[in-house]
Amino acid sequence: MEGRISVPGGQVWYRRTGSGGVPLLLVHGGPGYPSDPLFDAFAPLAREREVVWYDQLGVGRSDPADDVSLLTVDRFLDELGAVCEGLGLERPHVYGHSWGAMLGLQYAAERAPEWTSLICANGLASVPRFEQEVRDLMAELPGNVLDRTYGRELRGETGDPDYWAAQEEYLRACVLRTSSMSLDPELMNLTVFRTMIGHADYHVTGILKDWDIFDVLGRIEIPVLVLGGEFDECVPEHLADIAARIPDSEHVTQPGAAHMGYLEERPLRDAYVSVIRNYMARIEARA
Repeated sequence: MEGRISVPGGQVWYRRTGSGGVPLLLVHGGPGYPSDPLFDAFAPLAREREVVWYDQLGVGRSDPADDVSLLTVDRFLDELGAVCEGLGLERPHVYGHSWGAMLGLQYAAERAPEWTSLICANGLASVPRFEQEVRDLMAELPGNVLDRTYGRELRGETGDPDYWAAQEEYLRACVLRTSSMSLDPELMNLTVFRTMIGHADYHVTGILKDWDIFDVLGRIEIPVLVLGGEFDECVPEHLADIAARIPDSEHVTQPGAAHMGYLEERPLRDAYVSVIRNYMARIEARA
């Protein structure tokens, strides 16, 4: 079943599939990229429980966010709350990927939701720290990737075709390593991305430039799985520090995976989803 639900600023598209069990709400990453890539990986979980996902305002099948004043962290947090309430999701598991995990962490820290758990997948707690960590990773890649990307941005040379070739090298090293799949740029809302991020993960000039919630993570009272990849641009040390601040947390680093474990080749993708499935089962058994 799919439909639309009112949130601050407009209406967002959602889909519900499966039934029974504790529901799982998927909060996609970006900002500016819709929920489409999550479909295939998480579909098997709908045989066990209801799985719900939505496109954030401004992307995919949801209303556009032509007024950029709507593109604030607080509004996206309000949107997440409106989706949970409007769809009647009682004590769901909430999975957030990357930007979605950032929203999940801040929501859990500041609004004390009665969620069964939060799966913080490949998500960060400090943009300034993350930005430097990504640059450090890129500096270690062969082929002078950092200068061919970040350096060219600083010099205003992004029209060089090699700039895009270097971007691809970075993505294949730290974002999606084993799959031949590539993210469809036509799905991206560049206005949302540029407003929130700016240039790229390693060069943040948008609204999120100074975002840092490390000092409030200790307020999170629900169980949290902090999940990342061995080669993730959100490095294992960053994720370990997130988990260390949260009283009831687990930290798992998936061997062989990068930032988008749910899009890697089938064995890695299945392993990624299994970690999440098993974690939810353990939390439910504990309750």
